[in-house]
Amino acid sequence: MKLIKIVDKYLIAEFAKPFLFMVFALTIIMISSFLFELTDFIIIKKIPSSVVVNLLLYRVPQVMVDSLSMAVLFSTILSLSRLVKDSEFTALRMAGINFWRLLIPLLILGILISGLTYMMNEKIVPWSNTKYHNIIKYSIHKKEDPKLHQDVFFKWKNSYFYLGEVNDENKEISRVIVYEQLEEKNKLITAKKGYVDGSRLYLKNALFYRLGEDNYSQEMKQLSQLEFDIGKDITEFYGEEKKSNEMNRAELEDRIELFKASGKDVSKLLVEYHLNLSEALVSLIFVLIGAPLSIKSNKGRIFGIIASLIIIFVYYVMQSISRSLGLNGILPPFLAAWLPNIIFTIIGFILILKEDYINIR
Repeated sequence: MKLIKIVDKYLIAEFAKPFLFMVFALTIIMISSFLFELTDFIIIKKIPSSVVVNLLLYRVPQVMVDSLSMAVLFSTILSLSRLVKDSEFTALRMAGINFWRLLIPLLILGILISGLTYMMNEKIVPWSNTKYHNIIKYSIHKKEDPKLHQDVFFKWKNSYFYLGEVNDENKEISRVIVYEQLEEKNKLITAKKGYVDGSRLYLKNALFYRLGEDNYSQEMKQLSQLEFDIGKDITEFYGEEKKSNEMNRAELEDRIELFKASGKDVSKLLVEYHLNLSEALVSLIFVLIGAPLSIKSNKGRIFGIIASLIIIFVYYVMQSISRSLGLNGILPPFLAAWLPNIIFTIIGFILILKEDYINIR
């Protein structure tokens, strides 16, 4: 028991040192490469350096999230391959410690880092991406106070509002969807056209649906004009228009609920919704796949670096292809988001089981 605790502490220490270094190094490398892209803004567009610095700072959370899983893979392979190179792994196996038990501290670290990734993806990354895109929109491309706003989405009391387009010049709105959640039955309202006057929305020739179970329409009627008082000026909701990488899972779920009720295709939003969770678990999966591969060679750091680069390349190529198939409706959204994780997890379990049960003599 004492030997096992010593090994746990040793592995954690061996993991932590390269992990912290790799997170720092990968973040610096990716930010530096991004800085080269921004030099055009400084030289050609004459954008103040302070604005470019803000762009870099708002990009750091996304870059850090991307670097965490890669750092976990590097650290897992480097820490275990060093045990193999120094013959410590053989000694531990001869002492009766099976491979699964040896992996427990690394698996715990993988779970903790996956949890950190998920929290950053939910709380920090959407906010920083929104700030980043706003700087690009208003400071770089000079779209200050644009007259045309698209995909305005907001929640007011128990209702979700989606305005496909808002024209500030003539106050017209188009492609409107309103989804109202009530205790008894939900309501869905759609309209092709309308206009806005301060805090009031006016819809023309609106279709009103009373929804039953599973949001199936039980009643439908057409209204020549319908009025909503949303409590504050529509311009205060303009900041709510977000891309998928600016929304957390709760916000994506709200938009999916609204679009699904209105009959719009939500497959692309569902892919992003499932990806938010699947990407957070990559760190844990990289422990499962990296650990058994790290003990196949006694080349130490050279093997660790090469193996890590190959795994990262293969995984993200698979993820890119799978995501593209999901966005184009070829794969179901859930499978498109989780397919690389499922494949790598199965391979990892097979390799670990092979090490523990097949290679034991």
